This record gives sequence, structure tokens and C-alpha cells, in this order.
Amino acid sequence: MIERMCGRINMGLDPADLVGELDIEHSSYVHRERYNVPPGGTLPILVERADANGVVSRRLESARWGLVPGWAKDLKLGYRAFNARSETARTKPMFRSAFTRQRAVVPVHAYYEWVPGPAGKEPWMMHSAAHDHLFMAGLFEFKRLSDAELAEVGDDPAAASGWLVSATILTAEAQGHLSDVHERMPVMLPVGSVGEWTDPSLDGEGAEAALQRLLASFDPGSVSRHRVGTAVGNVRNEGPELALPLQ
Repeated sequence: MIERMCGRINMGLDPADLVGELDIEHSSYVHRERYNVPPGGTLPILVERADANGVVSRRLESARWGLVPGWAKDLKLGYRAFNARSETARTKPMFRSAFTRQRAVVPVHAYYEWVPGPAGKEPWMMHSAAHDHLFMAGLFEFKRLSDAELAEVGDDPAAASGWLVSATILTAEAQGHLSDVHERMPVMLPVGSVGEWTDPSLDGEGAEAALQRLLASFDPGSVSRHRVGTAVGNVRNEGPELALPLQ
């Protein structure tokens, strides 16, 4: 089952501000301030990769939101794989290779979710209680693009090298006050645990153990939320006003 929630991201903060704090050695991500990023949009991912000499470094890269495995015949597959259930990602064909080998952390300012209300669906924005980044556990993949696919992606920054880098965000059962908004939530971790999830030395079993530790230690109080206006429901709407608390 491909999970469907956390379908809109706020990228109001520039993750380049994290370079020093997180010891990021290489950064190819170019920030574009956006407040309403849908699946298929560009997100930053933190990864730990080895170079040709086997030296591992932490990198900040651009990724298309929606996982596209290397074997995929159609790039549009990613629009159905922007989230993955943490309970089954290790075993599902779509995600199991990335779960074992290619884990990422997605630093975002906030995400939006919708709650049924008397007048229709009410959007809420979930953000860090400390007003900095939320760090979401994710998976990433590479796909070598054919000439036709290169033409299809155009100037997508996640495909600048001729390979499409794509990512999905893991979800879990919502905890604390976040369950009032949706039964699921992104798997979120404190900044000090970023390396625990991205550690390339972990195999599938080790990654599963790390995931369980991260879920068990999650503090719902580290996330705040407020209602926002319905304009965020239209992906064509942009701007910082989308994040303002509804009066």
C-alpha cells in the first residue's frame, strides 16, 4: 500500500542555513522560497554517500518529491509514491531497496494537512515549535534518464546530472495532538538524530531498529500547528501569506 498524506510542504526556510550545524560537506541544492510544494516539486534531501574512493560525506541535494525507482518505466510513478508507510517500507518492492541502501532526511519548514470541518476541509500547518526546520525521515533513489525522459523533465534541478534523484517521506501512526489532525504523520526526528537515520553502514535490519528508536523517542510537543486559509488547497497559490494563522 502506498500511503497518502502529508501532501503539501512549506519550504519557506533555506536549508543551507544547516550546513555548519549538520557538517554538510557538499551542497548542490539551490533554494527557491516556496510555501506550497506539491508532489512532483523539488525538495532538499540530506544524504551520506561514498565517493569513488569510498570516502563518505554528508550532502545536501535536490530531489523530486515522489520516489521513482531505477526500474520504473514511467516517471509519473513518483506521483503515487510521495509517502511510504514506515511499517511496510522495508518489505514493499517499491521501497525496500532504498530502505536498505539509500535513506535520507528531508529538512522542511512545515507541512500542511486537512481536517474535515462543518464548512468543508480545514487546512492546518504543522511546524517546529522552535520555529526552525522539521527533519523528516525519507528514502531516495536514482534513475538514469533516457533522451526522451530528459526532454520530459526539462530543467528540473533534481535531474541536472542526467540522473533523476527522487525521494519519498516515511509516515507513521500519529502521536499526541497530531492525531487530532490526521491519523498519520511524517516520521520526524530531532536534529541530533539525523546521522542515525542516514548512516550508510546500516543494513535493512539496522535501519529498522533505528526507525523504531526514532518513533519511540518522538516528542509531539516539538511540533506546533495552526489553522491556515483555504488558499493553500490550490497548488497554483504561492506566497508567505499561505502560512499565516487564520484569524
